[in-house]
Amino acid sequence: ILGLSTLRMIETAIEHILKRHYQVKDPTFVDIKQYYHKHLHPDVMNFSDEKIYDKVFQAGNFVGVFQFTQKGAQEFCVRAKPRNIIDLSAITSIYRPGPLGADVDKDYVKAKEDPDQVHYYHPIIEEVTKETYGFLIFQEQIALLAHKLGKDISLDEANLLRKLLTKKGTGKGAREKNNIRNKFIDGCGENGIDETTAGKLWQTLEYFNGYGFNKSHAISYSILSFQCAWLLTNYPAEWVAAFLDKEPEGRKEQAINIAKKMGFEIQEVNVNTSGTKWEISLDGKTLIQPLSSVKGVGSSAIQQIMD
Repeated sequence: ILGLSTLRMIETAIEHILKRHYQVKDPTFVDIKQYYHKHLHPDVMNFSDEKIYDKVFQAGNFVGVFQFTQKGAQEFCVRAKPRNIIDLSAITSIYRPGPLGADVDKDYVKAKEDPDQVHYYHPIIEEVTKETYGFLIFQEQIALLAHKLGKDISLDEANLLRKLLTKKGTGKGAREKNNIRNKFIDGCGENGIDETTAGKLWQTLEYFNGYGFNKSHAISYSILSFQCAWLLTNYPAEWVAAFLDKEPEGRKEQAINIAKKMGFEIQEVNVNTSGTKWEISLDGKTLIQPLSSVKGVGSSAIQQIMD
């Protein structure tokens, strides 16, 4: 599970929330799970919540937000101004070496700023690519376009094409690809697209497939990013405390500076108030360093001190 450390942060943040806002003294995993299902489960979340996009993804406030730890990804996200989960998925799909090398990030931002200037060859192309402003960002779009425009190209065949487009050679794959290409050109003709334009469209499919990303994967990950942003927006103290717990010692100083920039006071280790993890003051304005931040103090010694 690639997002495991993020899941730990979410678990820790919910634990803090239950303690501070629901008076649950020692939250169990069942308590944490119930809170998650009530507030953070994808089935119940409002992925159109403008407050989340405004305060995190457009404002550039990415503390601990999954997929947005790199400065380049943060800057691109702020420029692209996402308003929904598809926007987020497109941004994270574009922020990879292939698309960046082809300046897709710059072109995408321009298209998003002025969508009326985007030219679509055909209504079917608009139907498939409008959500990404005319760009074939996702592999599923490539398969869907071949299916809808081609003549008798089944969804299975369109999915095969998605795989074949990344391969070169003259064997069986090349023959299959050429067969699908002919069906695609024929289908374009029946849809009122001339052969020259159809040929260009095929070249576009080949070009974009070089860096097309899996949409279902991208959306799943963007949901995780949105969950982080929801916690950061609604429970900043709890989220930042969880973030400080997760960050390794090598990045701890940087993490503390981030917390300070957000307006939190940092209280040094205190034998009377520090515990096994970062704690939050009653007013929510101060974060208290744990006893574990003292070099050489292990978990059993901390438990004895706390007892």
